[in-house]
Amino acid sequence: MTTTTSPVAPFDRRRLFTRVRPRRRPGGRRIELWAGVLVLGAVVASCVLVPLIDHTDPNAFVAPPFQAPSANHPFGTDSYGRDVFVRVFHAGRLDLVIATVALVLSSVIGTFVGMVAGASRARWVEPVAMRIVDAIVAFPFIVLTLAIVAVAGREWAVLGLPAGAAAVILSVVLVEWTLYARLARSQTLTLRDRDYVVAARTLGYSAPRIVLRHLLPGVGRTTASYAVADAILIIIWTASLSFLGLGIQAPAADWGSMMFEGRAVMSQAWWITTIPGAMIVLTGLALSAIGDSLLEVRSR
Repeated sequence: MTTTTSPVAPFDRRRLFTRVRPRRRPGGRRIELWAGVLVLGAVVASCVLVPLIDHTDPNAFVAPPFQAPSANHPFGTDSYGRDVFVRVFHAGRLDLVIATVALVLSSVIGTFVGMVAGASRARWVEPVAMRIVDAIVAFPFIVLTLAIVAVAGREWAVLGLPAGAAAVILSVVLVEWTLYARLARSQTLTLRDRDYVVAARTLGYSAPRIVLRHLLPGVGRTTASYAVADAILIIIWTASLSFLGLGIQAPAADWGSMMFEGRAVMSQAWWITTIPGAMIVLTGLALSAIGDSLLEVRSR
């Protein structure tokens, strides 16, 4: 008696290395991105327009202290009788300016150093640049930032910024550029062996042309996507320095200093601390949604 067997499909070794990816809804990331953009746009527009429309001095005593939110003062007043509504959006404008300037400087410096280290054919360039980066990264971030702020001076005021703002920007830039340098170097090492870069090198294009026209677009998109997600960390760190008394100096308002002023009267006037904290959380959620969406797109 003969038995028949069904043919066995040949074993495909590639199946062992195939990563199963969970299915995502096509519009899921797009909805998250646009939700983040709308929320962040509303925060930025409020911080820009409210000081332009309402000309109340954020440091003026306009009502009795600890007045609860009302029609005249939507966010109430603080311990000095200043309008919290006006101060919150003046503070937000300052914090957003600090975060933007610090991010731009950090990402530009770090991207330049990382690309030079990754693209240079000289053997000494990459080790020297990356050992400097490693030395800064190895030092405790908080201690290094506090030391820079202390050395720069809390009363240092430049370019019309209030006292303490320039020291905060300097401290953030001197620490944050190392993260972008590592990221740019890693991306440059990945891209420099691509076919279009090798072809450009074979055609005799100069090194600056290859870096600017062939490597920078890919590296720049990656560092820019990371910078969006990194913005909230800078805003939180700026607020933390002010909360510790080392950031923006009084009477200028920022979200951290406002929370610091209201910490002792939370039971009596919750709005002084809660509303600036809510603005930080709202901004953070928006930036996180945008950053996650952009990084997800870049990883595909």
